[in-house]
Amino acid sequence: MKYMHFNSSCSYTALAILLEDKGIETEDVDISIEIGLPLIFAEKDGIFLSGPMLQGKEWFDLYLNPKGLCLNEDHIKKENIPSYLKAHGKCMLGVYVQGNGGKHAVVFHKYDGQYHFYNPIKDGSDAPTEIVFNETQLLQALDDITIVGSILECPKSNYDKRKILDQSTSVLRKLYSEIEKFSKSPHSDEEYKEAMDVIFRAILLDGITMLEISGQNKLAESFRKIQRDFLVFMKGNKKGILADTISLEELQKLVLWYEKLIMEKRNIYEGDL
Repeated sequence: MKYMHFNSSCSYTALAILLEDKGIETEDVDISIEIGLPLIFAEKDGIFLSGPMLQGKEWFDLYLNPKGLCLNEDHIKKENIPSYLKAHGKCMLGVYVQGNGGKHAVVFHKYDGQYHFYNPIKDGSDAPTEIVFNETQLLQALDDITIVGSILECPKSNYDKRKILDQSTSVLRKLYSEIEKFSKSPHSDEEYKEAMDVIFRAILLDGITMLEISGQNKLAESFRKIQRDFLVFMKGNKKGILADTISLEELQKLVLWYEKLIMEKRNIYEGDL
């Protein structure tokens, strides 16, 4: 059984499980480090993303394509998922698991009248390593349109790592600007709640996790100090403005430090590889 080694890494762990059938023995951390995930920031639909939130074909193919593999994604209506799973082999999809707090990536591996899924969890967790659904339970656990991923053989290809890191630097700069702008004005509780995922998560949660798994512990701990001040404000009455609680000057210094790490890595690459 593969285990999760960092927060929210269920999809990367699910990918590692699928790769076993291709003769590739790897873990969520190994995949993340190989594609350079700790140095990648992206923006999609106005939401800033980093670390384990960079998932799906666009990002998994950075790992798979150089190995002659690719992720196939099928968008399936949930009422068709039971027949789809019966007709296909091992595949990954997101389900809503009670007590998990959101959608969770699992790997379908067997149908014997019920649907069996490998359940990525952290080592030592009390949660089961396998989830078994009857058809009713399965349908209740799905989005109306569910993305099902499987690994196919494809022509080998590489990607321009410099381009990805250049884009990452640009996104990180924009992210800081958005944080600065947001923090200097008062907001409603609902606006703060939304901003947690849209703006702050990428740098004050997933970004810290990525720094830790890549060994950048000093920078990670410096961000954690900002994170602690941020959480003090978010758990309080949220009166005044966020900039009175967190140091934007210090945050900017840390973002520039992070940007320097990205550019140092970018400059050792030789364009298209």
